[in-house]
Amino acid sequence: MIKKITLKNFLAHAETEIELGAGMTVLTGPNNSGKSSVVEALRCIATNPLPKHFIRHGAKVARVELEMDDGTRVVWVRKKATAWYEVFKPGAEEAEVYAKFGRKPPEDILNILRLNHVPLEGDKSLDVHIGNQRNPIFLLDQPASVAAQFFASSSEGSHLLAMQTELKGRVRTAKRDKKFQQQKMAQISDELDGLQDLPLVNLELESARELKGQADKLADEIPAIETFLRRKGELENTYSNLSAREKELAVLQPGPELFPTAPLEVAVSRMQSLRQKGESLKSRAASLEGLKPQPELYPVQRLEADIARQKQLSAADLFQDNRLNLLSPLCSPPELEDVATLSATISNVSRNRFLRDNISKRATLLAPLASPPELFEDSQLMQVVNNISSLKLSQDEMRKRLADLDLASERLKKRIGQRLAEIGNCPLCGGDLEADKLLGEAAYELS
Repeated sequence: MIKKITLKNFLAHAETEIELGAGMTVLTGPNNSGKSSVVEALRCIATNPLPKHFIRHGAKVARVELEMDDGTRVVWVRKKATAWYEVFKPGAEEAEVYAKFGRKPPEDILNILRLNHVPLEGDKSLDVHIGNQRNPIFLLDQPASVAAQFFASSSEGSHLLAMQTELKGRVRTAKRDKKFQQQKMAQISDELDGLQDLPLVNLELESARELKGQADKLADEIPAIETFLRRKGELENTYSNLSAREKELAVLQPGPELFPTAPLEVAVSRMQSLRQKGESLKSRAASLEGLKPQPELYPVQRLEADIARQKQLSAADLFQDNRLNLLSPLCSPPELEDVATLSATISNVSRNRFLRDNISKRATLLAPLASPPELFEDSQLMQVVNNISSLKLSQDEMRKRLADLDLASERLKKRIGQRLAEIGNCPLCGGDLEADKLLGEAAYELS
């Protein structure tokens, strides 16, 4: 039994819910209030009619939902071109969807709704559940034959006639199937008669397969046999040649006793070794003929010290350039006091730059020179030793000069510090004046 009817976007109903009582439920209301739409909704969910104007104006989907007394909910969903059913059973989390079932609703839906039509003769049916608004009371507008068929269908006789008709149809179908099976059996019997010689054919086929296997094995052994025969022919030829040679050597006298060749082999080996050394010396002498005399070596220790000093001066120069770039936008400073010490410092910096340039040029000239060749004469080696001694003396002199320069630098730094202490703050920016920053000592440490 139906407990509740819910309509959404169906004809005039935007969303309507009707609770049905245990007995009779009567719908009342003015014209065009949607009473007939409720009856039409029951007909739609029971018969799934052809698409009409069931969808409310402005909506895309119409829904008709019936809740049965056992808690099962059946929903009929209609779109413009398709329709489907959704069944919500008690306790189930998801709905069972029935789609693509054709024109007639699925049997599961009909069994739940129990709104089936009563079948009549001639593929006709009679709706005993839902009536039309403009038709008279049930069966009064139908011919007497329709009424008779309806009452006959509700008696046991109609069921017996239907069962007799169904039995006759099944008997005819069974006889037709039996005749077909008998024809099929006769055809199969004829085919089996044609296969009587099949065992003999199978035996001959097995024999042929065994012969083929033996032939395959022999075919695999043919290359080995051919190789063996070819080797046999070669050995026979060798044997005949050796036999002929033995006959030729039989008439010869035995050879004389051989002289011991071990000392001769040692002498030959030494001669070959000496010949190889001589050729190596000749090639080495030929390669050394085109070399120029060894250039005078430059004291590398001094060069390394000059390069290190040049790096310090480069860092100081970069620091001074950066500082000059920072100070360039400033206005010219006011007249300063005695800058003789500062001039001497600038002169030293200029002289150091000149020394750096000379060292860079000398390093550039010495870079493409190759390493000195290997020395073979003692006179050249002694000359190198003398040069090294002179370089050591020069190194000692340069170290002494460098110590003197460092001492002079310390004195100059003290004098500059004293002078800066007397001046005090910078007349341009007002900051503290420090000798280390002015001379670029911090830049030297970073380098």
